[in-house]
This record gives sequence, C-alpha cells and structure tokens, in this order.
Amino acid sequence: MAIVIPDRFETARLTAHHWLPDLTDPGRRTALEQVLATILTPAVLQHLPPPLHLGAENNAIANWITARASKADVMLITPTGSNTPIGLMLHALNAEQCTMYIGYLFAQTAWGQGYATELVSGLIATLHQHPKLRLIGGVSRDNPASARVLKKVGFTASAALSTPDVDMYTRTIAPQA
Repeated sequence: MAIVIPDRFETARLTAHHWLPDLTDPGRRTALEQVLATILTPAVLQHLPPPLHLGAENNAIANWITARASKADVMLITPTGSNTPIGLMLHALNAEQCTMYIGYLFAQTAWGQGYATELVSGLIATLHQHPKLRLIGGVSRDNPASARVLKKVGFTASAALSTPDVDMYTRTIAPQA
C-alpha cells in the first residue's frame, strides 16, 4: 500500500490544508505573503534552524515561500471557520524508508492555546489510515515547549538522531485495526 499524505485534515478547532492552491493563484499568493509577514516574526523563527529564518532582502517572504516549497510539503493551519492562517506545518516524506519528517510553527498570538498538540494529534489520527510510518521531529534544545508537545502525543527522544543543539523525537504509527 502506497503512503498518501492527505492535502487536508481537520481537528476540533483547526483545518490544515496544502498551500499549493495559494501559491499558484497570484492574488492568493500575495495575501499569503502578507499574512506570513505577521506570522514569521523573530520570536517565532528564533528556535528554528537557520535555513528557516528570513533573509534581509526586500522580497524575503517570497523567497522563504519558494525555498520551503522546494524542500517540503507545507500546510496552512487555520482556525475552523476562518481563512486566515495562524501557522504552518511542514512535512517531507521519504517513502522508501517509510519516514516522514515534520515541523510546525504558529503565530505568537496562537501560542499557549494547545494548537500544536491538536495539530500533531490530528496528523497522527489521519495517518493511522496508511501503512506503517515513522514520524521524526526535531526541536531546538532551547524550545522545551515544542518538545513537550511531541512527548504529549507519543513521540520519544532519539539520542542516535539528536545533535548537540537539536533533540530529535520519533513516533511510529501504523494502521488501526
């Protein structure tokens, strides 16, 4: 059975949908760039690896979007009933190894509301319909809140995958019987 990652899933309070329709429509892309300018603040980006930081050029958001689109699938996270994103989930699938790398970020105004836990739990619930899959997420050591999210939804630390600056967490999921 092939691994198919859905383009959309919902939780009690959130909708996650692939950003490709927003990237291919010029008007929607402009709107996305504007909202990402409010989300991708220094506080939000500080715990992410340097490649995920914004550059200093005038079109930094557009360049950031292009770079992310070339490296991973990205889903926009919106509150149910809203069209305005409050966060992003990035994932990259290695089908040969049945492994998916995940990451997420939320606007600072959305912190502390349980959205990250809800998002990752929703992804796991969606993926239980597919073949066995190993999820991997990395967390900067200076971001204990994100580490708590992964632990809360069943990830465990992997010393073998971790580096001095980043703790790696894994969780294997399989189809529900």
